[in-house]
Amino acid sequence: MTQPRGSTLAIVIAVAIGFRLAPYLLHSFGLQIDPNDTLYPWNFSPILPLCLFGAACYASRSAAFLAPLAIYLAGDLGIWLLTGRTDWAFYGEQPVLYLSVALVVACGLFLRRQRSWPRIAAAGLGSAIVFFVVSNFGVWALGDGVRYPLNMAGLVDCYVQAIPFFRNTLLSMALFLPLLFSPLALRRSALAQARGLA
Repeated sequence: MTQPRGSTLAIVIAVAIGFRLAPYLLHSFGLQIDPNDTLYPWNFSPILPLCLFGAACYASRSAAFLAPLAIYLAGDLGIWLLTGRTDWAFYGEQPVLYLSVALVVACGLFLRRQRSWPRIAAAGLGSAIVFFVVSNFGVWALGDGVRYPLNMAGLVDCYVQAIPFFRNTLLSMALFLPLLFSPLALRRSALAQARGLA
């Protein structure tokens, strides 16, 4: 296992927060980007792949769980500061979203003993499905029936409407997992650990 240096972890967190805040920065410059608009590639981000990577590679399990939750919390605070919209930064289903992120990290624990490409792909697909199912259940269950009626038809509609977000999550996994788990990245981690730098 590798233990990330504080500076490395800070850079990774900063980049991930940048991805989280990018649409809201664009919105603050006058572009009409709304969290409900599927034209923007929502959920295309390295955050969930980083959850898997951290769970698989960091010696500290607490860092693997706390880093992505810190990214989401900092992102939510940043959204509030950028837009002044408390409904975009703090919303009813937020605890379920945080739970979904923690479940993605838990899926990454499957990779701690052995990291093969089939296992990485299975963890990526499985965690994307878990995130999709749990987070959208929260949107439906905690939305007070405003957007989706609190019945089976409303639940199905919630999942159907979230398919573009799920597609973007899968694309993120397909792009960022091979980068994070590439032989070059893992070799550098192993060398850094051997030198006492990681």
